[in-house]
Amino acid sequence: MTTKKIYSAVAAVFAVTYAYNLFWFFKSLIEFSNYGFQFSFFIRYIPTFAGITGLIIFASSQFKRSNLLRIMMCLEVMSFPFLLFWYYQFFTKTYGPFDQPPQLNWTFYVGVAINIALFLSSIIGLRMLSFNKTANLVYIEYGNERTAQFSPAPAGLRFANRLVDAVVIVYILLTNLASFQAFERMYDDMEPAVFFILEIPFLFFYYIILEGIFNTTAGKCATGTTIVNASGERPNFGQILGRTFCRLIPFEPFSFFGAEARGWHDSIPNTYVVESINKEDLEMNEFTLDAELENVLL
Repeated sequence: MTTKKIYSAVAAVFAVTYAYNLFWFFKSLIEFSNYGFQFSFFIRYIPTFAGITGLIIFASSQFKRSNLLRIMMCLEVMSFPFLLFWYYQFFTKTYGPFDQPPQLNWTFYVGVAINIALFLSSIIGLRMLSFNKTANLVYIEYGNERTAQFSPAPAGLRFANRLVDAVVIVYILLTNLASFQAFERMYDDMEPAVFFILEIPFLFFYYIILEGIFNTTAGKCATGTTIVNASGERPNFGQILGRTFCRLIPFEPFSFFGAEARGWHDSIPNTYVVESINKEDLEMNEFTLDAELENVLL
């Protein structure tokens, strides 16, 4: 199966999912318009409308511009464990004699099938699209030697990475924890300490999964950056693990201040965040020093 056919299949799954979500959005909008809406109702559908935009950009660019769609894929991958926990709670909940258990009709099973298909498509799509991206390296050939050079991403992109990741993490936690009875009180009272305690392990899980498996995060998808080691290659899992642990160091965000600073979670495991390009565009970054010297001598 060719790459374009896989991309087409992934795009088709996302299109069906967003069409299904739009159906429920407008259905709810019509049925409950007389009762008013909570702000959380519209918040939950932000990924749907953002995903539709990303899908249109992805398809119209012949599968080359995928930044926004990859952000949605990151969101789906990291939200799926909460969905599994919700299904577990749904099927194991005990009902009292006066409770009316929910009916398992066709819409429920369609929703389950769509969620599973969306999760699998997100994994396949995110992995393929992320591995089609490579660091924006400049290769210089001189004789039999070939060296790669790169420039670390500027501070503005690094800040944008952290900001987008923080927004995605908070969004996933708030929209999913509200569905569980065990966290209803925390969600209603918005106890910062409890939320912070839950955020730390999820932050660890977020970076380990996305950077360890896909070498990206939602923030890096947004800014078009990727992670490399000192040689300009993909870092190993040990370095990813080191990056994640270093993020938990107190005052680590302040390690970005300074002209040459790149953050402890990069400097300690010896990794860099650089701008990325499509692999097919990498050939334009190759220079033969012998040819350049000949042009100078002429």
